[in-house]
Amino acid sequence: MGTEHLSEPEIVRLAENAYGVGFRLVSGTEYRSLNGCPKCGDGGKGSRSDRFRLFADEHALVWCRRCNFSEFVDKLAPDHRPTAQDIQNRRLRAVEQQQAEHARRLSALEVMHASQDHLRYWHNMEIQTDAIAYWDNQGMKLQTIDDYKLGYCPRCPTDRDGRPSHTIPVLAYGKLWNIRHRLIGADNGDKYRPHLAGLPAMLFNADHLQGDPERILIVEGEKKSIIAAQAGFPNVGLMGKSGFKPEWARKFARVKTVFVALDPDAEAQAVEIAALFKGRARVALLPGKIDDLITRYGATAEDIEWFLKRARPA
Repeated sequence: MGTEHLSEPEIVRLAENAYGVGFRLVSGTEYRSLNGCPKCGDGGKGSRSDRFRLFADEHALVWCRRCNFSEFVDKLAPDHRPTAQDIQNRRLRAVEQQQAEHARRLSALEVMHASQDHLRYWHNMEIQTDAIAYWDNQGMKLQTIDDYKLGYCPRCPTDRDGRPSHTIPVLAYGKLWNIRHRLIGADNGDKYRPHLAGLPAMLFNADHLQGDPERILIVEGEKKSIIAAQAGFPNVGLMGKSGFKPEWARKFARVKTVFVALDPDAEAQAVEIAALFKGRARVALLPGKIDDLITRYGATAEDIEWFLKRARPA
């Protein structure tokens, strides 16, 4: 008997009881651990590391991104022990699902690479003075608006109500990878949307990693990344404080010093990211969000440097 007889809440409770961790929903049926990995001890007792994941779908699988431990949750329930054939079938379905997801991502990327939508949204700024005022209010100079092709979409394709959006293209290596739509009139939990479903996660301002930079900042969000760059700080931006993939650390191989400068409420995530760089990273404890410090409170580049000099080693 497989996990098709267990509901999603039952799978979550079973996994929490078996591994002694709490889980929080990330998206769909994927959950992250609130207490690290029970096998490799990632982060130690009380850790907020989220590398230990639960997939509470028909696969009912737990997996640690660090130690690669994986196990079918229903093995832990005597009344729901899967047969060898159940396990084999689920492994095959998981492989097929991964292949289909990979194909969808490739297809979405091909569409994005060929798209010129971001230029159309950017040209809208010539007649939409309110949009220029919006970006100006966010602290963006006119040259920055042009450099990043910031734009305005009068009817956002991601929104069934057809609300307008401000747009931030994700450009890297000479290609368009995504367009981030900031819906106008949406609440905080629904502001940002990708241009297409199925696009992979990306580092914003990834081109700043080229050319062997002496140092680079990791900040949270595209707007913060743009403002930090405008102030003279080479950086990359994460699409969310938990949006750094461990395998991305290889992209920083030639960077001498990495400063992780996330928002003040993301210190635990900053420490976890910094640990991936094996002594080359420092955690910058800024008193506010880096874009607010610069645009709202008048912090100069020298002020930000003061905090970077006092950043603590990982």
